[in-house]
Amino acid sequence: MIQRLKYSLFFILLLWRTLSFAALDAPSLRCLDVKANGDVELSWVIPTDPTAVFDSYQIFHSTTLAGPYALVATIPVYAQNNWLHVGANAQTTPGFYYMITVSDAPVFQYSVPSDSLGTMMLTALNPLNGTAPLSWNSLHMPPLGTSGNYNVLYEYPAGTWNAAGTTLFTSFLDTIDICNNQVNFRIEQTDASGCISVSSIDGDVYQNIIPPDIPELDSVSVNPATQNAVIGWQPSSSGDTEGYIIYLFTGVWMPIDTVWGINTTTYENLSSTADLNSESYCVAAIDSCATTSPLTTGHSTIFLSSTVDPCNRSVNLSWSAYSGFPGITEYIIYFAENGGSWSVLDVVSNSTVQYEILNLENDSSYCFYISAVSINGDTTSSNFSCELVDFPELPAYVYIRYASVNTDGSVDLKWVNDRNVYVLGYSLQRSLSPTGPWTSIDYKSYTATPEYIFTDATANADLQSVFYRVAVIDSCSNEAMHSDTARTIFLRGEPLGDLSNELIWNDYEGWPTGAQEYKLHRMIDHVPDPAPIATFAAGAEYYADDVAPYYLSYGLFNYRIECIEAAGNPLGYNDTTWSNQIEIQQLPRLFIANAFSPTGYNTTFCPFGVYIDHTSYSFIIFNELGEEMFNTTDFYECWDGTNDGSPAPCAVYHYILRMTLPGDLAFTKRGHITLLR
Repeated sequence: MIQRLKYSLFFILLLWRTLSFAALDAPSLRCLDVKANGDVELSWVIPTDPTAVFDSYQIFHSTTLAGPYALVATIPVYAQNNWLHVGANAQTTPGFYYMITVSDAPVFQYSVPSDSLGTMMLTALNPLNGTAPLSWNSLHMPPLGTSGNYNVLYEYPAGTWNAAGTTLFTSFLDTIDICNNQVNFRIEQTDASGCISVSSIDGDVYQNIIPPDIPELDSVSVNPATQNAVIGWQPSSSGDTEGYIIYLFTGVWMPIDTVWGINTTTYENLSSTADLNSESYCVAAIDSCATTSPLTTGHSTIFLSSTVDPCNRSVNLSWSAYSGFPGITEYIIYFAENGGSWSVLDVVSNSTVQYEILNLENDSSYCFYISAVSINGDTTSSNFSCELVDFPELPAYVYIRYASVNTDGSVDLKWVNDRNVYVLGYSLQRSLSPTGPWTSIDYKSYTATPEYIFTDATANADLQSVFYRVAVIDSCSNEAMHSDTARTIFLRGEPLGDLSNELIWNDYEGWPTGAQEYKLHRMIDHVPDPAPIATFAAGAEYYADDVAPYYLSYGLFNYRIECIEAAGNPLGYNDTTWSNQIEIQQLPRLFIANAFSPTGYNTTFCPFGVYIDHTSYSFIIFNELGEEMFNTTDFYECWDGTNDGSPAPCAVYHYILRMTLPGDLAFTKRGHITLLR
């Protein structure tokens, strides 16, 4: 009985130990590195062993994924995480591996096998077209979650490995840029654990028959110093580019030179005639195997020509449109005068290829060139074109001394000229705007007369400001120059309700030193004030005239501005000019009481008003029976409440008021008045 109990306890303890010390996990096989001699280095992540029951790792190998697998190594060291399979011959034969972990608690236990990994076998084809199609197998299908991208490397020259690219896939197409040499390839894949899987090596003798990439031609310009065509381009992106062939179009594309060096990107044609005509160029890249790229798009220089038009006093530019840019945004015209610095004359649209230049200095030398700007910001420049301008001689000056408005709206003008220079004549011109259009109102043929006077009877300068100038007619019958513009003073105004007159005017224009002062003249009922009522500086242009003190007048006010020229006129003149005359009528204001008391405060009764025309005034009062009580034509005479010297009785009386309003309008008012005592 005791013996049976002992055996029972032993089996219970054995079962408890077996259950307490379960088999360890298999190592996590991560990398297979195929060495150049065919050996394979395996790398793995060791499993955890919290109870220290590790015995060994066992590595199994096969040349096919399906097996059979043979044990090729037993590793008793728990911390070891790599092993070299010598003699695996994996450069020519695939190798497949898995691992298990052996535990010894209390009996040997074997883990579930790890994932099987197969060496990457690389195949490099040679289709003889300058490319190398590469393909290989994955370490595991599906790929391990810890594996990274594939890195493709090539060996050239021998012993030197270079990066060719990176891919997510098990294929890669490499472009050969080597001339007829052995090129080997291999694949590397880094695991998250830090180890690297390396494929077998494969290669062949490859030949670069692919032409280099086409360089990008930036522009063709003309060298400002030599007037030769200068070509600029971006280097070819092909690394084996050795140089560039320069072509000139002469009916066909003819090679004219070759420049060497992948980063040589400019060329000047020393035999260029770009100052005489437009030239077209293109470029091709040439590589180390003497293979050339297709030609770039041709670019043509801008050829600029110029001519002097003496009668129009202008220089006319004409140029050929630049070709080669993907698009042109604008042309910029540059000029230099008498050898001075270059300045921008104008910017014109991409469709403009002709331009007329005016306002040039006579007997001066001008040079021009054109710059085209592409939609990408690239620029190119034309040849220079230079001209010496020799225009018909013009007078040193033509000057309007004054343009003065008369009271009827006509304008008196006086103008002077340089009589020492012969011209065909002078045209006096008028406009309602400083920018025109201009109408000729008088023409004077050339004489030695230094001064001309003219009255413009149709100016209507009492309706608006009028502008005048004198055009010089040269020997080509052209308007070759103009005087400064003179502008008349236009005065306008209106009556305001506060018994003032608002006056607004513009400054006189045309004097080189401006106006010294403006004087305001006034007439009341056609009687002029003895002196100006106000004086203003230039720029005032506004005045409110308080006319309340003149309420006893008829309310008719006339105004006119006198302008005095400031000192310092370079021709020595000191003139005066006048504005138009305006008339402002203050409207009459009439006040009539409705009751009065001869014994009270208001002892008499009559209308009271301001700006009343007394000449046609009539005021009559009647009683209820229609009997006339009072009659007067004197605006200042009032009814005292009597009839034939006797006090009239308290009653309501009727009146009739007659007078004339401005504009000869008859005015009649009927009303009543209450007499109180």
